[in-house]
Amino acid sequence: MKAYTASDRNGDSGYSIVVFAETAGQAKAYASNSENFDGFEFTEMRVNRCKALDSYYRGNSEMDWLNDEDRVAMVKLANFECSSEVWHPECETGDCPAQEWCGRYERTRR
Repeated sequence: MKAYTASDRNGDSGYSIVVFAETAGQAKAYASNSENFDGFEFTEMRVNRCKALDSYYRGNSEMDWLNDEDRVAMVKLANFECSSEVWHPECETGDCPAQEWCGRYERTRR
């Protein structure tokens, strides 16, 4: 399985996910049907290959932001960070497992 980052084409949702699929089309189909992109059509989705996360496929169709190992990989290898729209207490308290690699964490510390 191949890893793809998926987001809505115009960035209206403000976030992305990592999905696993054999093709870009399958990745878009999965993302457009996920709860994260409810209301977005297949044609409104954008996916990009993320080879750095291929080895994190463990039988799940999507990486889990709430799983520490997945979060560290997503931040470290694909430059993910918490949404500025959602308050994440672990960013404020320094308890995020990915803070060492997180640009948002660095910006909040300045």
